[in-house]
Amino acid sequence: MADLKIGQGTFLPLTNVKRGSRPVREAELTPEKKKELSKLKSACKDFESLFTYQLMKEMRKTVNQTGLIHGGQGEDVFSDMLDQERAKSMSLGLGDMLYSQLSRVVANSIPAVPSVSPAQPIKKE
Repeated sequence: MADLKIGQGTFLPLTNVKRGSRPVREAELTPEKKKELSKLKSACKDFESLFTYQLMKEMRKTVNQTGLIHGGQGEDVFSDMLDQERAKSMSLGLGDMLYSQLSRVVANSIPAVPSVSPAQPIKKE
């Protein structure tokens, strides 16, 4: 498959997805899997928010501050809190990409404890 051009509404092909893997369909999932996927979506959103916050924090360090209008420690605390709140509301799409990749793994995973019948005593003959 040829690589698709970015910027024309298309994306590069996914290389780490197993062949035959398909998007998750909610109707086919057990309640436990739905709960796991809900937790996963929340974790992906939180990760994106944290990543965006760190990105904004590092970008802010590159701005030269003059002593003329710099508000000192109070401004630093306010800027930090403002960046945290902005990061929560911003969406770079990273969380959605992570969720689409990881949800396939969760949906197709084998249960941690396989369902087996209880052990039967060995009959001596």
